[in-house]
Amino acid sequence: MALASVSLAKEKTFIKENWKPIAQIGATLGVTYVFWKVYSDWNNSQNTTRDLELEEDSRFEKSNFTDANALNIANRLQDAMGTFGVANEEEREIIKTSLSGLTYNDFVKVSRLFGQRGYITLTGISKDSDFLAPKKNLSYWLSKELPPEDFEFLKNTFSGNI
Repeated sequence: MALASVSLAKEKTFIKENWKPIAQIGATLGVTYVFWKVYSDWNNSQNTTRDLELEEDSRFEKSNFTDANALNIANRLQDAMGTFGVANEEEREIIKTSLSGLTYNDFVKVSRLFGQRGYITLTGISKDSDFLAPKKNLSYWLSKELPPEDFEFLKNTFSGNI
């Protein structure tokens, strides 16, 4: 018992005497993690997001949306999803309302006009900078912003093709 209290006392004085190097090591690890996360996100976007372009499906009804209508929905979706963190209840409702009633080919048109927009996965914020915010498509944004059950619902709504 006495050995344990001596050990704890030494540990407390060690932390008090060495708090600066401990804090510096912690800060260095934190900054390294953030840079690694941003770099790996950017690197993955260079290799994968270009291949995820959705194509119209001739089995479904052709989209009657004008480019202006589809772009309006795309911008509304970016506004709802481009805030800090994942989408809250109000933003999720905007996303659901924006996508409700769309056919698969309507979604393809919205997705095409959404294009590749800057998205910082670590924070969920949208930015126009290529370095800090790698370009991601609408399907990626939705997968990161929505809880799994909502994203699964959208996948089923659009024939599992997003």
